[in-house]
Amino acid sequence: MQPTSFPAIALGLAALSVLAGCGRQAGPAARAAAETDAGESGYVAPPEVLRLGAAPGGRIELFGSASPRARVRLATPGGETELAVADAGGAWRATAPAAARARLFGLSVWDHGRVIQAKGYLFLAPDGTAARLRAGGGSEVLGGRGSGLAATALDCDEAGAATLSGRAAPGDAVSLRVDGIERGRASADASGHFVLVLNQPLAAGRHEFDLAGARGEIRLDASTRRPAPLARAPFQATRTALGWRIDWLTPGGGEQTTLVLAPQASAP
Repeated sequence: MQPTSFPAIALGLAALSVLAGCGRQAGPAARAAAETDAGESGYVAPPEVLRLGAAPGGRIELFGSASPRARVRLATPGGETELAVADAGGAWRATAPAAARARLFGLSVWDHGRVIQAKGYLFLAPDGTAARLRAGGGSEVLGGRGSGLAATALDCDEAGAATLSGRAAPGDAVSLRVDGIERGRASADASGHFVLVLNQPLAAGRHEFDLAGARGEIRLDASTRRPAPLARAPFQATRTALGWRIDWLTPGGGEQTTLVLAPQASAP
């Protein structure tokens, strides 16, 4: 399958946040409420996408959190935008149209001339795969993955520094061996998500990963290579046997690869 990418554009992902506040605006009452709430608290929380749902016509519903009454904007480098206004509890909802290509959204809120950007980018694939991409590692897959041990995302930068993210029972410890050598340990947080930082860079090539926890073990083979050059597009996504491979530009301008891993069976 050929990689999916945007055509040449002048706008990079690092510039997505400056788009907040453009385009369709919230009504005067919603704007006044947002300004009052933000002015009283002095703090505007970065927005987050928490979960997704299916909508008629292949559209995707996005449910997230932000500061109360905040104006939320999702934008692609090509100018595709979705706007929403958070309610009094900070919950917001938006609908992304169906698409035949993979997309990357910058997520931000606008307040008093300031742009507050989410910690990462939202990746949406045409097969329904969705993930929060995190610069420096720790990318998180959205959607149901079951309650057992799972490896969900592998991040690797230009120097080979890598993290493996996944799910386990809350509080469970997990360990990772790569090519038979222990490369790190981590514990799942209260939601069951863990981020394991490898203690040595990954060399390009094929590797055997053995992830072990208190309630199972996952083994998988993955071929890693440095991020593809991104001279003409801010990201490139390719469907592979392991899942989705995304080469993307971080907000700091570096290149990173995120492998969004397909579900694996856990051996007891």
